[in-house]
Amino acid sequence: LWQDQLALLLMEPGEVREQLFSNFAGIRLDGSNATIIGDALGEFRADRNNIPRVWMDHGAWPLLTTQFYLDRSGDLAFLLEEQVYFKDSWIHRAQAVDEAWKPEDGTELRTSTGNVYRGSILEHLLVQHLTSFFNVGDHNIIRLEGADWNDGLDMARLRGESVAFSALYASNLRVLSQLVLALGQLGLTTVTLFAELLPLLDRLNDPVDYSSVAAKQSRLADYCTATQHKVLGERMAVSLHDLSADLEAKAGWLHAHLRRQEWLQQSEELGWFNGYYDEDGQRLEGDHAGGVRMTLTGQVFALMGGIATDEQAGQIVRAADRYLYDPVVGGYRLNTDFGPDAERLSVSLGRCFGFAFGHKENGAMFSHMAVMYANALYKRGLVREGFAVLDGIYHHSQDFGLCGIYPGIPEYVEPSGRGMYPYLTGSASWYLLTMLAEVLGVKGRLGDLVLEPKLVPEQFDVEGQASVLTLFAGRKLRIAYHNPDRLPWGRYTIAWIRLGGKELSYARQGRAAILPQSTIMALAAERVHTLEVLLATSTQDS
Repeated sequence: LWQDQLALLLMEPGEVREQLFSNFAGIRLDGSNATIIGDALGEFRADRNNIPRVWMDHGAWPLLTTQFYLDRSGDLAFLLEEQVYFKDSWIHRAQAVDEAWKPEDGTELRTSTGNVYRGSILEHLLVQHLTSFFNVGDHNIIRLEGADWNDGLDMARLRGESVAFSALYASNLRVLSQLVLALGQLGLTTVTLFAELLPLLDRLNDPVDYSSVAAKQSRLADYCTATQHKVLGERMAVSLHDLSADLEAKAGWLHAHLRRQEWLQQSEELGWFNGYYDEDGQRLEGDHAGGVRMTLTGQVFALMGGIATDEQAGQIVRAADRYLYDPVVGGYRLNTDFGPDAERLSVSLGRCFGFAFGHKENGAMFSHMAVMYANALYKRGLVREGFAVLDGIYHHSQDFGLCGIYPGIPEYVEPSGRGMYPYLTGSASWYLLTMLAEVLGVKGRLGDLVLEPKLVPEQFDVEGQASVLTLFAGRKLRIAYHNPDRLPWGRYTIAWIRLGGKELSYARQGRAAILPQSTIMALAAERVHTLEVLLATSTQDS
């Protein structure tokens, strides 16, 4: 749902805004989501077949999609629009039932006076991330619950923990901290939040010891009890500065905790992050009696979110090349072969380990996560490595004799090399997003246009040109890069940007050129505008 809209935002940003806004109506006050979309826009149902289940990653994706929308539109006011919350009988993240709720009460949260409660989009995002931060297991990592992105990790509801997506929540908390301060551009100094949320903003008044699992769990339990049926409807003003500082404190603690506790140093050259804890409380990855265990998911968000240092990033790449890369399947497997350990893990972590190795979520080349791995590599400046991932998937998928599918991206590749379930939208969205925002470097920053190409020589034509036609802030732009000397990434920088033969003014930040939103909005909406961009020798270190 949320990830699919990443691609739609590249094509129909106006329509997606309404869908994006409507999707926030499916969020419960305990941070969980309704999982079934109804027939009408903004209509939701709790679950399929009356089986309540919470995927712990559900709270992370809405921010990624919202941030992408805000960066391409500059529409900060979107964060202040008010939306309802989803309400049904399931409370405490589907661990208990609200006996006071009746179906005739409807599926919109109400106040103690009976009015439908509406909170800002920012408030919805805060609810999802604050509840997750406090929802930790024995190792002070966010609990896995019903599963995360990998639906097959569904057997560790009580003691399982997802290090992989704790890393995503950590980076999201930092993004939220920065977005809160950006609201000052609208002339705001405070935002209003429902009163029951303030105890989760503990740095404002009653600090929690973040190193204490019990203290975190207690604070979340108190919050869930206070909000399990209705809210008082009282709002409290919180300063942007204080709110941002609280979120940054949480982000900083979680970043440091993951680096300190979850890094696995195998040798001087190789290391990676543990990705999970199972229902027995055991760490999933590293050296085991059955052999080396490594997952791709455990590395993606540690790279993407800045948890991994630059040195660690290099060690992760070398480890992935050694343990996960397989040219027969077109790239990087989702995990190593856990061998005899898989039987135990099939009941202590997830049903995916009941599949034969190399099939579906048990060690296949799973395109969705492989493409996100490429995205993470590009974000970290590992351009040649990121290109190899995308190029490998592309060429494997295009080889009909080997992959056996019509052109497109399969969900996964089985051991023989055959692609299965062509063109799943998560893979498609992330491939398009990575090509546009990271490879071609066309991205936004709260409405400003940022150009930061990471093209390698093979991606320019014989004349040293590469271009893309895209929508940005409602304007049709053709970005045409000229690299006449076919310089590799790291040796070129943007020398000038021209529109209609006239050079445009822009700010420079590292290798990026930033065109102000006013320059883009001054362009006519009905025609295509070509921005010519010259890439010339850079004096920066590669």
